[in-house]
Amino acid sequence: MRFVFVSTMSGAPWGGSEELWGQSALRLREAGHRISASVNWCPQLSPKVLALEKRGIDLFIRNPRQNLPARLWHKARHRLLAGKKREFQWLRLQKPDLVVISQGGISDGVEWMDFCLEAGLPYASIIQCNGDGWYPDDDRSAAMARAYGPAKEVFCVSHHNLKLLERQIGETLPNASVVWNPCNVSSGQPPAWPKANGVWKMASVGRLDPAAKGQDLLFEVLAQKQWRERAVEINLFGSGICEGNLRKLAGNMQLNNVRFRGHLTDVKAIWEENHLLVLPSRLEGLPLALVEAMWCARPAVVTDVGGNAELSVDEETGFVAAAPTVPLFDQTLERAWNRRNDWQSMGESARTRAERLIPKDPIGDFCGKLLECAGRQKSEIGK
Repeated sequence: MRFVFVSTMSGAPWGGSEELWGQSALRLREAGHRISASVNWCPQLSPKVLALEKRGIDLFIRNPRQNLPARLWHKARHRLLAGKKREFQWLRLQKPDLVVISQGGISDGVEWMDFCLEAGLPYASIIQCNGDGWYPDDDRSAAMARAYGPAKEVFCVSHHNLKLLERQIGETLPNASVVWNPCNVSSGQPPAWPKANGVWKMASVGRLDPAAKGQDLLFEVLAQKQWRERAVEINLFGSGICEGNLRKLAGNMQLNNVRFRGHLTDVKAIWEENHLLVLPSRLEGLPLALVEAMWCARPAVVTDVGGNAELSVDEETGFVAAAPTVPLFDQTLERAWNRRNDWQSMGESARTRAERLIPKDPIGDFCGKLLECAGRQKSEIGK
């Protein structure tokens, strides 16, 4: 079969949202299917993008999309429209059995879905993140409903995000389902519990982007007197567009127990030295950081956004704040602190829950769904 993967990600060469389509493309290629992929241009392409081409995937790099000043728009408009025409023409020439459109949010793939609908190309959509603050206006909502309705499948990474999408477009999507992203730890033996040294260590794992990940909420809580007096260390793992601002904020608040540790690819190394995940997110899909912490037998303090509460059980495998606000996260982190001697057993419960709920091979499962979508399309044509 012929599959085309379209990634709408921009502003970064790669991210956790790319792993599902990227690894699935490679798995399908290894199984003998013909695979093409279209990605946005970046000044420096990710090694993972280049690896796709090296392993037999036909790669199409799209023209950069930049926010141009108004005085340049008329000059650039013709060039940008011509670039878009070439991109769609390339897609049409692939004659795919299925186009898989991977989106970070709920609307950045609508243009591609519209073209597929117009060209008669079967398509499916992956939505990696959604948030309650992303409500479209009437025109946009209607356009999204027209795009999602005829899709062969709409894949969301949490039930919460799927139900939210249906509210946002005012339609029920019977062609929608929930899928799992792959994570960076195996289901093998988790790392040992950190040795006691009198300091409780919390890890905040995720890109440094407070609009999504809410690190500023955590800082506001830690700035309170009781937390300054406690034997705690907070390690921030990740990088992002707001790192400089967060460093300045931590300095201004004199948060001397906050450490910026950078991006670390060895996830188990994080949990060899940390006891608890703290994730004060404002919006999520289903965070890999939570899945990885659970596989590593660590409890978590999370907010009830995205799929967090679908995995984390309050007072059993972790602690769930009802909403991403300073007072609610403060109360929840306080509850966690009062039960710090139970963290290890709660982490073991988190690991047990991960073993029960999370598929061992999410890529294999997703490839099976894509093959079913493409096969269903062929059978419909043959009728």
